[in-house]
Amino acid sequence: MFFGRGRRVQLVDGTEWRIKATTVGPYIVPIIKARNGIVATSGPLGGRHYYGINGKHFGFVLIPRGPIRLFSQDGWLMRRHEDEVATIDAAHVIHTNEPVPIAAAVLAFALIDHGIPGEAKLMPTQQ
Repeated sequence: MFFGRGRRVQLVDGTEWRIKATTVGPYIVPIIKARNGIVATSGPLGGRHYYGINGKHFGFVLIPRGPIRLFSQDGWLMRRHEDEVATIDAAHVIHTNEPVPIAAAVLAFALIDHGIPGEAKLMPTQQ
């Protein structure tokens, strides 16, 4: 299923993480886990393709730049409150205005590539 047993990420310093999935309400969301616990989580926000990325010492919002199209995207903005922290262009290159935690960048790329399956339409609704 979504990320299977987890996609392995190995950092330059030898730290190993796994990008896995968990459920939060009706959503299947990507998270980053290390041996000692969860490093970062993500989740959907109010609008379609608007995502939250949170860690112990950070919180960002990832939003699309321009209209959402089926096969192309103008890029993404990463914000903290009203401050633009980084942009990610259509070629998947991150341009930062200040340091961005690597866990936030990894989750941003996972969300850009995979989104959140169904965007809350996976679970049956009560009639």
